[in-house]
Amino acid sequence: MNRFRTIGTVLRKEFTLIMRYPTWIIQIIIWPLIFPAMYILSAIGFSGPDRSGLKAFSAVTGTPNYVGYIVVGTMLWMWVNSTMWGFGTFLREEQMRGTLESNWLCPINKFDYLVGAGLVSMIEAFTVNVISVLEYRFIYRVHFTGNIIHWFLIFLIMIPGIYGLGCLFASLVLWAKETNTAVQFVRGFIMMLCGITFPIAITPLWMQSISKCIPFTYGIIAARQLMVNGETLKAASFNIIMCLILGVAIFVLGRLAFLYTEKKVKNQGALGRF
Repeated sequence: MNRFRTIGTVLRKEFTLIMRYPTWIIQIIIWPLIFPAMYILSAIGFSGPDRSGLKAFSAVTGTPNYVGYIVVGTMLWMWVNSTMWGFGTFLREEQMRGTLESNWLCPINKFDYLVGAGLVSMIEAFTVNVISVLEYRFIYRVHFTGNIIHWFLIFLIMIPGIYGLGCLFASLVLWAKETNTAVQFVRGFIMMLCGITFPIAITPLWMQSISKCIPFTYGIIAARQLMVNGETLKAASFNIIMCLILGVAIFVLGRLAFLYTEKKVKNQGALGRF
């Protein structure tokens, strides 16, 4: 029960902070509209005056709905990106506020401290996804297939990989005290290799090999199968399972990295260093 109390306390604290400064609501309304627009306009331009390029796109992806294809990919990428900046750098923000060291001295499980922040990030991510789906449906006129249960399933299978990555970034904060460069690198890495706006089938074989080791690749493909192509859960089952397996592997890796880092900073007394 003490562990749940710790998680709940951190959750309330972080939720109070984000509600105290509600300007973040503006960005979660505007960014889902702006971000995919540049890729959609690029797709229109590159398709040629007679839109002949869309035939090649349809042949590779299996759908002529390039707008839906792009918005689903960018929606999931925004979730990964926001988690890296929020949950992944949570400990750094606590350090900058001057509260990390005192909170770390509390007789609590340190991972629970991180889990509480992760729940806030999950609530934010779910809110962004809901707003994105509504905006894409009524503003971009994207016709989504599947049902709410299928969409929620996609949300669930992405969680292990995303929060495993967040744990790795949290561990990096305690080591390097700065993650901006690492976040910028990984966000670009994911954008190039996970097929956010284009099918990975058109990339070189060595890039495809790397892409197949990243859970988000399979999660995005599964999302497009269910939300754009109108395929069944059975048809998307391989990508769903692979997303879960690789996601759990990253989560375990992130948990082990956090345990190791926790012991290391304790022995070195490095929490107070900037």
